[in-house]
Amino acid sequence: MNRFAERFSLTRAPGPWYTPKGMAVQQYYAAPRTTETAQPLGRRENGEGNRTRRDRTHMRHVREAKRGTGLGARLFGLLVIVGAGTRAWGATPAPLRAKQGAVASDHPAASQAGTALLRGGGNAIDAACATALALGVVNPHGSGIGGGGFALVYLAKPKQVHVLDFRERAPARVSPQLFYRDGKPDPALSRQHGLAVAVPGEVKGLADMVARWGKLPFSRCVAPAERLARGVPATPQVAWMVSQVMKDDPMITKVFAFKGKAADVKPGDVLRRPTLGRTLGVLAQQGPRAFYEGPIAEDIVNAVQQAQGVMTLEDLKTYDVTAREPLEVNYRGHRVVTMPPPSSGGIVIATALGILAHVLPDPKRLEAGSSAYLHAVAEALKHGFADRARHLGDTDFVEVPLDKLLSPAYHLQLAKRFKPDGVLAADAYGMPGDDPRAADDGGTAHLSVIDDEGNAVALTTTINLWFGSHIVTDRFGVVLNNEMDDFAIKPGVENAFRLLGTEKNAVAPRKRPLSSMSPTLVFDDRGVRMAVGGAGGPTIISGTLQVLLNVLDFGMDAQAASASPRIHHQWMPGTLVYEPQVPSDVVRNLERRGHTTQSRDHLTKVNVVVRTDAGLEAAAEFRGDGQPSGL
Repeated sequence: MNRFAERFSLTRAPGPWYTPKGMAVQQYYAAPRTTETAQPLGRRENGEGNRTRRDRTHMRHVREAKRGTGLGARLFGLLVIVGAGTRAWGATPAPLRAKQGAVASDHPAASQAGTALLRGGGNAIDAACATALALGVVNPHGSGIGGGGFALVYLAKPKQVHVLDFRERAPARVSPQLFYRDGKPDPALSRQHGLAVAVPGEVKGLADMVARWGKLPFSRCVAPAERLARGVPATPQVAWMVSQVMKDDPMITKVFAFKGKAADVKPGDVLRRPTLGRTLGVLAQQGPRAFYEGPIAEDIVNAVQQAQGVMTLEDLKTYDVTAREPLEVNYRGHRVVTMPPPSSGGIVIATALGILAHVLPDPKRLEAGSSAYLHAVAEALKHGFADRARHLGDTDFVEVPLDKLLSPAYHLQLAKRFKPDGVLAADAYGMPGDDPRAADDGGTAHLSVIDDEGNAVALTTTINLWFGSHIVTDRFGVVLNNEMDDFAIKPGVENAFRLLGTEKNAVAPRKRPLSSMSPTLVFDDRGVRMAVGGAGGPTIISGTLQVLLNVLDFGMDAQAASASPRIHHQWMPGTLVYEPQVPSDVVRNLERRGHTTQSRDHLTKVNVVVRTDAGLEAAAEFRGDGQPSGL
């Protein structure tokens, strides 16, 4: 098999959550690291972009795929027909272009649910609610009514941005000691156990958003998801997950109804969720209160307590949505508005942008994918992630130095530490603070919407790891989150994503854990320019940042910005992760600067809508099953 065929092998796991060996993200982050020896940096980086034989062969096949000739076309066509869930790099389509509204999400049916409401008289807020609920039906591994999320909502006429935090909340009876066995923290208790489940916030958050700023009743927003629960063809990623990852887990039969065995499910097979469909029908008729009080709430509490959790009916009844003040930073004439804590993504993105504005005053002098540019992005991310680990937590419980972290003077101070030809010692990144030696969201979904009035929503929702806690309620089919793993159970104990934290992100009753979810809006003097965000644990932050930079710094269209190969660095562990499509000479030059590197397929899924002079452009992540929809 040649290298192009190896790269896009049909036996490879589809989607962004897997390494080249088909290793689940939790396993990837737990795997031992191999350190590549960095070579001394030479005086010149000769011929960066003069591709190796491997790179040239790959690009030849991509050109063939575009022309419809040769092995590239045969392989690309086979992938599209069979639906391996991975599309050829460089053969990405043009972005969807629309005039009256656009939705970008992780599933075509969910995006279409959103545009159906736009067509039916709704606005971006209604469309976002419908899309989010639909995603929970068709992609239950990533999100659903058993989880929670964040939303940034822009209203064009008053020119106001609103922030809704409907993140899951720790039960009132929880304590850090519950997550210990034999005197030591036990990660299993915060991942697949009743203790892993935090109080869900999605239903109340979405309903609150629609009640405040939508045009349509909540029941209209629920209707598309209820219809999809009656049956929808499995996408390649969902089919692979059911037939391979979950085939031996009895939980999957409580999520989907299908004929035969889970191992036999193929792309295109209709998957039904009749139990969840009835639940959505109840919510459409009775409203969000039916989720937090009554039979559905009792079903949730019974499932959690049978799995030795401590959630009570009172936890559900007293859950509330929190309105917060957005974070803002100016970047090259644009106003970037993003999510405050308990999101950690907003601070990291703001910090990285503040640093890059100084270290790359004219980014167009560099190629977007050059080692010099990627080195600067990685170093900026490391500062942001270091501050995340040391200083961030739920601001309702702990003091977070937001003014300092967002200060242009602080960003300049960090920028002055930048070494174009090298890296810093680990403790030189960020602002000094408590030593973190430990939390974030793998099963996640993001959607972006802009309507014809200029309203916009960037919304990210999650159940944390794939299928959350693996607990599904018996009577109403709710897949419950495992959001408690996003807390730092103890400094020195990593979560599933190898993220670190301090006591500021420690477990406490009714507290919300940190999250990497990073819904972001970008504005120019004409109004909203971009709605963007992603899914994929801490790589949400780096992926969202790089798509944003590709549009603002390099003028890429939405699809090109999304499709460009990405890197990720989260400070600890000290590894720069890159997608295999990054040219090998670029990787070598990053190593010469002192980076330890590791290749991994598909780092995150980013969905973006961009306003241009001609209208709207939308791109859903081609690394997964996403597809935009527009009017």
